[in-house]
Amino acid sequence: MSNTEALIAHYVTQHAPTGRWHAHECGVGAFAIDAQGRWFHEGTPIGREGLVKLLASVLCYEQGQYLLKSPSETCPVEVADSPFVIVAWQYCELAPTLGLGPTLIAQDNLGRLWPVCGEFPLVLKSYQGQLVPYLMLNYGLSARVGRSVYYQWAELAQSQGEAFVLTSADTPFVIG
Repeated sequence: MSNTEALIAHYVTQHAPTGRWHAHECGVGAFAIDAQGRWFHEGTPIGREGLVKLLASVLCYEQGQYLLKSPSETCPVEVADSPFVIVAWQYCELAPTLGLGPTLIAQDNLGRLWPVCGEFPLVLKSYQGQLVPYLMLNYGLSARVGRSVYYQWAELAQSQGEAFVLTSADTPFVIG
């Protein structure tokens, strides 16, 4: 196991093996996720965090569509922007013991932790007419970096010409 794989194994929450499931579409109503990462069923907010985490564990993005998948059902999900938002971060205390440089650990709006690395890279995408960093997750999913986290990371970034580069787990990422 590589150093980065060990880091990922330590932090990343298990996700269901949705890539192996190929069930027919269900008819349990409309699911949606708004631009702030809030989940809805038939227009009503889903307030139970445990239920949202369960749904997130079977969410995937396949062939241009967000889906909730189980072995017996597949339900489409309307997503306004990105299903998750990075709301906090910390430096990884484990990285030096693995021989890695300073590593950022991003926390999404469900409290899950993601090491910013080659496996979970930062990419720039357009959001409301601005280029904003997104953390690319597994199963085709992503998390938009929230404004406060973006400004904190911008203070850490190094200017390289017109770009701002943030390095995490020895990998450089352009964030602006």
